Amino acid sequence: MLFSVCPSRTAWCVACLLAGLAGSAAAQDAAKLIPWSSKLEAGSGVSTVVVQPPSAGAGAVLLQGTVVLPAQQSDVVSMPVAGVVQAVLVAPMQTVRAGQPVARIMSPELASWQREWLLAETQARLAQGKSQRDEQMFADGIVSEHRRNESRAQYEMAALAARERRQALRLAGVGEAALAQASKTAGLSPQLTLVAPVAGTVLEQMATPGQRLEAGSLVAHIARAGRLAIELQASREQAEALRVGDALAVDGCKTPARITALSPQLSSVTQGVQLRAELTGREDCLRINQFVQLRWQGSAGAAAGALSVPAAAVLQQGGRHYVFVRQPQGFRAVAVTTGPGGGSDVLITSGLKAGDEVAVKGVAAIKGAWLGLGAEAGAGQ
Repeated sequence: MLFSVCPSRTAWCVACLLAGLAGSAAAQDAAKLIPWSSKLEAGSGVSTVVVQPPSAGAGAVLLQGTVVLPAQQSDVVSMPVAGVVQAVLVAPMQTVRAGQPVARIMSPELASWQREWLLAETQARLAQGKSQRDEQMFADGIVSEHRRNESRAQYEMAALAARERRQALRLAGVGEAALAQASKTAGLSPQLTLVAPVAGTVLEQMATPGQRLEAGSLVAHIARAGRLAIELQASREQAEALRVGDALAVDGCKTPARITALSPQLSSVTQGVQLRAELTGREDCLRINQFVQLRWQGSAGAAAGALSVPAAAVLQQGGRHYVFVRQPQGFRAVAVTTGPGGGSDVLITSGLKAGDEVAVKGVAAIKGAWLGLGAEAGAGQ
């Protein structure tokens, strides 16, 4: 009696016994016949199917992924200087062109930068005039070479400081026309219009009128028009059959996606392999953050004469895959080698032959008899 060592028959004890039996499955004789009577078959709901060559879609690797915006397809509009947002000129989901105004800000710091630039420009002009006079006086023998060189160096440093201030204003978004006007009139303007750096679609608009933002704060997030990427995960077995460049059929899209990257490491959480794929066409069939299903159809298995069985027929025991093949007096456990894939059918690359009859329902009952859990005794009644 199996349960004589465990009078209480607690769930914990039963689990321990089942685990012990399962652990010894590797030592089972897979070639041993599992007797199975018609009475037991009727009571356990066992049914079988005949092994067939792979049907269309059999052996396909089914994957799921999320559509993402590649980093190289994303741009932001940010505050070049600290200031207050006066107006927001775009809205989320709006299409914008390169150079289109996105927001207007007012920044006293910007006016200070303009003042420093104008002062640097004035000092550079003064230094240039002094350098030119000393050049002439040196040619006439009035001043020394040292004074000429000193004046020349002062002019070069002043001109460099002026260019630096001008470049800072250009990076802040002040146009050449505005700089030319300010240079003529010495006028200072604290207002600045932020523009879209590229054409695309506004994904997010993070600023509101009246809000004070520091330099570097994000104002808008723009997605460039172009290809989207799909981040997906495959099991270790599936990833072994996939290669960079393989085509993946995407549900809802006419053109396939191509695998562009496979991670060399497994996820510590899921023990899966991260992949990235990109659509080969530019059709508008995906949206950012959309969940999609992808399919890779392997052809190597069919070419090698692989067979197809329902996934419900295959079980794992002792690190190997088995199916139960119908025999005149019952069933026999047969070790098989499976190909890559997923879904309702599994490719069998070795262990079976066309015409074999395998169990697809009641597999758990047959497995119990195989492991000696008592169903075998009932088979002989």
